[in-house]
Amino acid sequence: MAAYRLQVLIDYAEERSKQAAQELRRLRLRWAQEEKKKQQLEGYLEDYQLRLNNTATGGMSVTMMMDFRRFISKIELAIATQQEEIVRCRQQWERAQEVWNEREREVKAYHALRARHEQAELIKENRRDQRLQDEFAQNSHQRRVARQTTSH
Repeated sequence: MAAYRLQVLIDYAEERSKQAAQELRRLRLRWAQEEKKKQQLEGYLEDYQLRLNNTATGGMSVTMMMDFRRFISKIELAIATQQEEIVRCRQQWERAQEVWNEREREVKAYHALRARHEQAELIKENRRDQRLQDEFAQNSHQRRVARQTTSH
């Protein structure tokens, strides 16, 4: 069977799908890293809150208490900022997921076109073979008839 003339488009669509999948993996990794950062910040917050509680029970100066509170506020702000970054990462990943899905649909559509083309070519080839067989049978029959008429 001859080379499929739209193979270049299939190859291009497959390459685009592959690139979209790579981008999807990259964004998922980034999203996971950002979530890990948030978990670390939450761990720091918990540690400092425990330190504050332990130090406060033994007595501390107002200045020291205010320093703890300021630092804890900064960690809480960092956690909130990190949560916003996680939301952005998730949204980017979702958009990339949509792009990848579209690329995959495109690849499947080209594959379906190729399958239909191959099926049509197979039908043509089968018809050609059938015609040749019919011609061969007809010629063979005519030769037999011709031999029989010449031998009588």
